[in-house]
Amino acid sequence: MVSDLARTAARRALYTLSPSTWSRRELGLDLDPWQRAMTDAPAGSRVIALTHRQAGKTSAASVGVAHTMIWRGPGTTNLILAPTQRQSAELIRRLRGRLIDSGEKLDVDNAFSVELQNGSRCLGLPGADDAAIRGLSIDGDLVIDEAARVSDALYDAARPMMIRHSAVARLILLSTAWAKMGFFYRVWTEGDPHDWLKIEARVADCRHISAADLEKERRAMSASTFAREYQNHFDSMESRFFDADAIAAAFSGGFGPTPQIEEDPVVSVGSVFGKVFP
Repeated sequence: MVSDLARTAARRALYTLSPSTWSRRELGLDLDPWQRAMTDAPAGSRVIALTHRQAGKTSAASVGVAHTMIWRGPGTTNLILAPTQRQSAELIRRLRGRLIDSGEKLDVDNAFSVELQNGSRCLGLPGADDAAIRGLSIDGDLVIDEAARVSDALYDAARPMMIRHSAVARLILLSTAWAKMGFFYRVWTEGDPHDWLKIEARVADCRHISAADLEKERRAMSASTFAREYQNHFDSMESRFFDADAIAAAFSGGFGPTPQIEEDPVVSVGSVFGKVFP
C-alpha cells in the first residue's frame, strides 16, 4: 500500500504543478478553461488575457497569485496594479479570501496588502502614478488588471521590476477591450507568440452568463459598446469621441426629428457670450 507520506508528496507535487487542480480540490472552485490556462501558466511566463465583462478575471487572478504565494516558494513578492486603488483593493480582497480558504495564516492583512507566515506578500497599488511603484523587485506575480486602461508609462516602469528574476517572475495582463492604442492593444495584436501566451475568454463559452441575459444587454447598448464589452472588439480612436452608430445613421439617410427653433434665436445665441445682440 502507498504510505501516507508518499500520498502527501504526490499531492504536493500535483498542486505545485497545477494551480487549477489545487483550486478545484482545496478551494472548491472549478475554473473555466481560459482561467485554467492562465493560472496554470508556469513561472517566468508572460500572459495576456482578453476577456469580456464579468468573465471572472479577478477570480482567476486571485487564484493564481494565491497559489504563487503558497506553493512557488517562501518569501515571494507579488504586485497587483489597476487603474484605481479601489480596483487593486478588490483584487486584494479576493486574494485574501483564497488564502484564508486554503487554511493559510496572515501575518499582514490590510486593504492594500497581505503577507503570509512564509514571508510571501502581495501589494495592491493604483496605476495613476508610475513613481509610486518604483523600488520593488518582483519574483512572484505581477498582475495588471484592466490593463487596456493603464498608461504606457506605468507599464514601462513596472516591467523592469521583474528583470532580476525573469526566469520565475510571471507577468499577467488582464483586460476587457478598450481603444486601439496603448501597450495592451499592441501586445495583443503584435506580441510575438514566442514571448506571450495569449488567452481569449469568449462570452459564448461563459457558463455564468445566459443567452437571454446577453440578448438583453445587446438591446440595451449601442452596437459598438456591446462589441467592446462582450465581443472583445477594440474601439477605433475616433469612436472614443464620436458615437459610431450616430455617425452611421447620419450618412444612411435616416435623419432624426427636426430640431425646434426658439422664437428669439438672437437672444439664445447672444446669451452664450453674456449679452444680447441687436
